[in-house]
Amino acid sequence: SYNPDKMHEYDFEDANTQGGDDDDNVVKEPPHGWQTFGFLQIRAHFLCDAFDYVLFKPPSMKEWQMILDAYNKEVDSSYKFDDIVPPTQGYFSFEEISVSLGAPPFYAKSSNMGIRRGLFASRDMRKGEVVHDGTDSDVVFPDAMAYRRFVFALPRKAACDITEWTWAQRLEQNGPMKIMLAINISAMLNTGLTPEEVNLLPEPKTKSSTSQLYYATRDIKRREEILTDLTFRDWTNFAATDLGLQGRW
Repeated sequence: SYNPDKMHEYDFEDANTQGGDDDDNVVKEPPHGWQTFGFLQIRAHFLCDAFDYVLFKPPSMKEWQMILDAYNKEVDSSYKFDDIVPPTQGYFSFEEISVSLGAPPFYAKSSNMGIRRGLFASRDMRKGEVVHDGTDSDVVFPDAMAYRRFVFALPRKAACDITEWTWAQRLEQNGPMKIMLAINISAMLNTGLTPEEVNLLPEPKTKSSTSQLYYATRDIKRREEILTDLTFRDWTNFAATDLGLQGRW
């Protein structure tokens, strides 16, 4: 996974799983017929709509490691999560620049008096700067079955988090729709309520964008929340990935 030699250089939390009942943190046997579950059925099985996600804190290191391990076990045993910082701290975008600046581009915390998880700038960033490079952190599922195996290998709270962070995207023009997931704090990226609040967008700025690069649309000050327009990620077309066999988002 991440480079453990660097762990002492960063302040990250390694606490017990946060939020939910103890039973929500136990892996259970998957339900009958899980092999054909669509996205909506997965969420319904875990009763994800009953969770109040805005009250959750960002996942602890223990939770992230559980998710990383499940991905390696159920999806791709050869995939290496080789960021030099733990997923609680994100990743270094354009490493030679970020290392010299001494900080990843953002960090996660609870915002708005603790009622929402979000991403905040760890340093001043200039308009046009790459803030999030999904090619460094997003994972692509080979098929819907791999996604189902992965989700049902997790306890309820983690599984519901995963469904919150999953989207569908084409990675090349006219290419197949892929199931995508970010397994680090970039998953905490929130949506601006107005166009004026949005300070991060992909290039090109079209809903059919295949880009995983997100740029600052204006100067962003340190500690300012990073907000995007998530219509650039497809949260509805899971049927195109075969994850809509028994219901779709």
